[in-house]
Amino acid sequence: MSPNDLKLRTLLVEILLLDDDQYLDGNGPDAIETWDSLAMVRIATAVEEAFGYGMTPEEMVSLDSIGDIKAILRSHDIRFDG
Repeated sequence: MSPNDLKLRTLLVEILLLDDDQYLDGNGPDAIETWDSLAMVRIATAVEEAFGYGMTPEEMVSLDSIGDIKAILRSHDIRFDG
């Protein structure tokens, strides 16, 4: 797991109260009971603090999965590979 992936995992586990097996790129609000609109605001704030990128409101409402968060960060040159 890359340092950025570990950083994202840590903040999502804390905010969403995830079990280890729930941190999957395909999981989102449909699979994670604690992922609601308030959690999304907390995720966006934590992502900005951790990665230095503030998601736009449009990006926030378009998120359907953990993989979507990574894709947005990748589009701003934040890497998730080794």
